[in-house]
Amino acid sequence: MLQKTKGISLHYYKYSESSVIAKIFTQEFGLQSIIINGIRQKKAKAKLGFLQPFTLVDLELYKKSKTGLKRIKEIGVTKVLKRIPFDISRGLLAVFIAEVLLKVLAEDEKDELLFNYIETSVSELENTNEIPNTYPLIFLIKLSAYLGFYPSKENDVLPFFDLQNGCFSEKKNSHNHFIDGEDLQNFKALLFNWKVNISYGNRKKILLILLDYYKLHHHELKNLKSHRVIEQLRQ
Repeated sequence: MLQKTKGISLHYYKYSESSVIAKIFTQEFGLQSIIINGIRQKKAKAKLGFLQPFTLVDLELYKKSKTGLKRIKEIGVTKVLKRIPFDISRGLLAVFIAEVLLKVLAEDEKDELLFNYIETSVSELENTNEIPNTYPLIFLIKLSAYLGFYPSKENDVLPFFDLQNGCFSEKKNSHNHFIDGEDLQNFKALLFNWKVNISYGNRKKILLILLDYYKLHHHELKNLKSHRVIEQLRQ
């Protein structure tokens, strides 16, 4: 049966000399692995550019079963992006977010709220004139809300933040997953959207803290390739 849906391209892998397997986060069906035949040929109607991270696409695909590889009848670009593909900073951020999503999304699980958030993120990255150097950190914090472990803002005057339980704490408990001092202040600045300047070194520390936070909440973001590139870019 043919089904139509909007999608956000995240990544693709070579499948044969002329075909690829595309990873596309769709509005109606969640993350999908889709075989696209002939797209690597010169005269192909669909282009590999359609599959670059954060490209907004319209899909018409065959849904014979809930799981497994899908095939498409049509793929087209919903909106041509003019900044993300040609601005190295925006492009790297798109790659970073796509890489994170591929690690946290489950195949074939619809999540329209999360899809709408990522669609909004594409618009922000495309249209905002000045992208803050804390953007990937803010994204990870906001994304945690859709995954079920957004940090609690209650009792924010307490001297510690308990990463394992996602809340502020008066003292350290039996585990070692706490932040305090300068790290805590920088974390709170991001959480509460305070207008402060966080140094490059401290941004790197907060990124590692957030990766640990995700791991503690069963979303391990190990072996990310793109965040190191972004770190170098943001010096």
